[in-house]
Amino acid sequence: MSAPLDHSARRRFAEELDRNFSVVASAGSGKTQAITDRVIELARAENALEILPKLVVVTFTHRAADEMQQRTRQRILDEHRSPAIQAAFNRAFFGTIHSFCMKLLTNYGHYLGLPSPLDLVAEDDEELWDAFVQQYHHIGRNLSAETRAALFRLAPARQLMELGRNARSLLSPTGTVGPCPAVDFSQVHAAIPPPRSEETMANSKAELADWEKRYREGWEFVRWPVRSCSARDFLERWNDAFTPLRTWVAEAALCVAAEVQRDFRNFRVERGLVTYPDQVALADELLQHPAAARRLREEGFRVILDEAQDTDPAQFSVLTEITRPPDATGRWLETESAPPQPGHFCMVGDFQQSIYRDRADLNNYRAIHRALLRDASADELEFSVTFRLDQQQLDFVNGVFRNILNEKEGQVKFVNLQPRPGVLPGQVIQVPLDAGLLPAGDKPKDYQKARIEADALAAWIKKTGLKKLRANTWRDVAILCPRKLWLRTMANALRRLEMPVAIQSESDLRGDNPAYAWLTALCTIMVDPRNAYEIVGVLREVFGLADHDLAIFSEGEGGRFQIDADVSATGVVSSCLRLLAETQRQMEGRALFDAGEISGRANAAAPKARVPPSGGFQRSGRRTRHAPRAGRRGGG
Repeated sequence: MSAPLDHSARRRFAEELDRNFSVVASAGSGKTQAITDRVIELARAENALEILPKLVVVTFTHRAADEMQQRTRQRILDEHRSPAIQAAFNRAFFGTIHSFCMKLLTNYGHYLGLPSPLDLVAEDDEELWDAFVQQYHHIGRNLSAETRAALFRLAPARQLMELGRNARSLLSPTGTVGPCPAVDFSQVHAAIPPPRSEETMANSKAELADWEKRYREGWEFVRWPVRSCSARDFLERWNDAFTPLRTWVAEAALCVAAEVQRDFRNFRVERGLVTYPDQVALADELLQHPAAARRLREEGFRVILDEAQDTDPAQFSVLTEITRPPDATGRWLETESAPPQPGHFCMVGDFQQSIYRDRADLNNYRAIHRALLRDASADELEFSVTFRLDQQQLDFVNGVFRNILNEKEGQVKFVNLQPRPGVLPGQVIQVPLDAGLLPAGDKPKDYQKARIEADALAAWIKKTGLKKLRANTWRDVAILCPRKLWLRTMANALRRLEMPVAIQSESDLRGDNPAYAWLTALCTIMVDPRNAYEIVGVLREVFGLADHDLAIFSEGEGGRFQIDADVSATGVVSSCLRLLAETQRQMEGRALFDAGEISGRANAAAPKARVPPSGGFQRSGRRTRHAPRAGRRGGG
């Protein structure tokens, strides 16, 4: 098989181990394979035992990291590398940026005085936030008393604190906040209304005058005036008059929010708790600590970053700062000196594939890309061959997106996709549906049209067959629907024709369905035989026992509902509990499949057991009276 057109770029990335690269990899270009090839070459190097344990491969998800690690490990095994090489590879890091930062904090956090261990906490933990707010009494302490008082008249302290709490990235004030500017609205009041805006302009001016009066009189809090007039001249005058004040408020609010953000992080850290952003921020802080930064850089980490386009500035900072020379000072992008050591930082990304706007602005990626290329030891490589598309689809993508990604109005430059070796022509088939399939009369509903279309498409697929669809098995045939609800409609149409089908994209909750809820509840009490709450739920929903009988049996003691011991009493409740207790004893030490069979037989043998709907896991047309409760107890 011939090599792809970008073969030389791929070989350079894999084999030139003493150079840094910024790889622009188009969609479907095999970047995982390229990264694997570079790691394999590292394993073949003379100093592999030294560099493999310091290898850091950062990917976007744990799943991607695991796949990349397993691929590489298998190739090392296939090449029969020595046990020492295999052991060195096993010490390499494959994972997310947050996992890597947590590893750094665990090993070197003592430089920052961090407690150990650190536990992950959710960013929206209300209890922790409320505890912080209760003891936080010095908001805006970095502002002068006069500036702070002026700010709180226009922006409530609680909102400023929430701004610091909800910031998705590290806040950095631009400088010292000066005094509150004076306001002058004479030009707004002098505006002449056009004929159709007299009333709205008069209302806006009255609202402004009322606001000015409260502002001059020193009200403790003055809400911003509401403008109801949208006339162009009036809008420009209004914005010009308020811009200095709003700009000042934004600068002062940023200063306070950054202070709150930092103090809340310190509050969490004191309790051994960190969020995902904390992990990155603290690791970045660690790399600005003189002693810690030198110690980390002396480790000689070699970083390969995947999905660079979705990496935010703080994450970039950690990964680039750690690869600089040991004696580097300041920040690389600020000092423009001591860049990452040759061969120690490579990134793979694509300006065309960024899925974030705020967290990972493409401008950050561009800045790192340009800064890296300013060093003589770094190069840009382009992987333009895609392995996902045949020729006709390739021509379509190139023809359409070349006009969209045109480097204008914030758009990026389009990289023309190249065909893979031995590319097939590909085909796009339109399946016409007979208009006569739609019922005459009233316009059919969407779900009715979906079923008609699904039946027609299912019939066409079965008639066409695997060979004409260029598939070896039905697993090779994928059907996409514009709505998730239609996936089930399509699946039912195929099943009616006795064709195998599996839905891969269902997200609906199944807890309300007894076929799921009852099984979940039974499994729960088998592993937790003293869980009285779930046991009562099983007795009510699965065995159909009445609340009256359960109340008489319990005599006010909920602890009587247990199945880890024999029940000596007699009666309908006792007999069910004995059945469950015997089932639980029979399941002990059994394989999972055998235990499931035992549980199913016990359910079928229950004296008044209800039978799940005959449709198996499909919803039945009606529900029993207690089905929603079964969903809440056993679902999820």
